[in-house]
Amino acid sequence: MDDVAPDGQNPGPETSKRQPFLAGFAASVPLAIPAMPIGILLGVAIRDSEVVGSLAGWSSGWMIFAGAAQFAAIDLLDRGAGVLAVVAAIFMINARHLMYSAALSTGFKEAPLWFKVIGSYLLIDQAFALNGDHAPGLAGRTVHYRIWHFFGTVVPMATVWPVTIAAGLWLGQLIPPEWEVDFAIPLMFLGLMVMSIANGPGLVAAVVGGTVAVAGREWPSGTGLVAGAVLGVAVAGLLDRAFDRGRADPEPAPGPGGPGPDERAAV
Repeated sequence: MDDVAPDGQNPGPETSKRQPFLAGFAASVPLAIPAMPIGILLGVAIRDSEVVGSLAGWSSGWMIFAGAAQFAAIDLLDRGAGVLAVVAAIFMINARHLMYSAALSTGFKEAPLWFKVIGSYLLIDQAFALNGDHAPGLAGRTVHYRIWHFFGTVVPMATVWPVTIAAGLWLGQLIPPEWEVDFAIPLMFLGLMVMSIANGPGLVAAVVGGTVAVAGREWPSGTGLVAGAVLGVAVAGLLDRAFDRGRADPEPAPGPGGPGPDERAAV
């Protein structure tokens, strides 16, 4: 999988594919584990649906690739909602990915078009949390490194998600109701928020997003999770902009003898 350097030596991390891929994969595995019971729950919901067939529901795992939107779509279809209403709900729930894309645009500005097309489809919550400038080990990295790190962060979820949905379809009836595995949804979201804590804005975003997600865990169709994600990203963006504005306009420091020549001339 690694490229071969012209001198025959192993490539460094900035030209290798394997090193950034494995780094991203290792970082993503802990975030994929809490998604396993969520995928099983989705499989159970598909199995119990009176409208969504098993094959169509399982296929939504890799077609939509967004758990909250899938839960909402199944719930609305079972309630008799029309196709346009379901599409509108999916769009609103996944609108946070537009903010994700905008937040990552600086680091991937020089990426080739093929990656921007594929990456926009694979930009899930875990990939966003692990590929921003705040993510450990990415500051100052090349676009090549970031691209293969991104793919590494996606593979665990891309593997776990369809497998666990299938497990829920076929084995969901074996899960005792008292296990209440739906706790994993806010748990996974809190894990994503912790990954964003690298500075003041990240800390505030984690507190705001995590609080809203946990407080809204009983809201219908996963809207508590969506609200937490949207508010967390929005707060971080606003604070980052305020911090950047403060750094860009520093207060001029007076010289040791008082105001400088220009300031004295203006008096």
